Amino acid sequence: FFIKNSPADIIRNSAIDACAQCTEAYDSKNANPYTKFFCETAFDVLEDGIMNENYKKLPYGSLLTGLGFGNSSTTLGHALSYVYSNEGISHGHALAFTTAVAHKFNNSEFYERFKLLVKKLNFKPIKLDQDLNEAAKIIQLDRKHLDYNPKNVSKKDIINLLSIINT
Repeated sequence: FFIKNSPADIIRNSAIDACAQCTEAYDSKNANPYTKFFCETAFDVLEDGIMNENYKKLPYGSLLTGLGFGNSSTTLGHALSYVYSNEGISHGHALAFTTAVAHKFNNSEFYERFKLLVKKLNFKPIKLDQDLNEAAKIIQLDRKHLDYNPKNVSKKDIINLLSIINT
């Protein structure tokens, strides 16, 4: 089983990415009852696998995630993450924090549960080196993710969210 011999960082980053994908897609404006079903089920499976360290559940949860988010869309958390990844922070690691603040901003029902997973997976805090105003300009261009976000997002909102992550 490939996960058994995978480095811990790969497992952590992949697992939290799948959790971010399914929870953001559940909240997406493009979601429908079918994608919501897949996304909610995926999160339940992934959460159980992570919290109980039963990593055999991660591939199944990831499969369900793909069926859900592939037919709706990820949202603000992913839009925020790429400026961190561009500075060398792994995508999953960035999502641990960007999706958490996005969930709080969006009043997502997954916010508290997602935060518990980030804590369980023991992600270290991240900080953006570039100017937050410049980063916000880049993020604002990501219409694919921002247009499907359940709430409208302004440049001021983006700067505020990046500031929260950076503290």
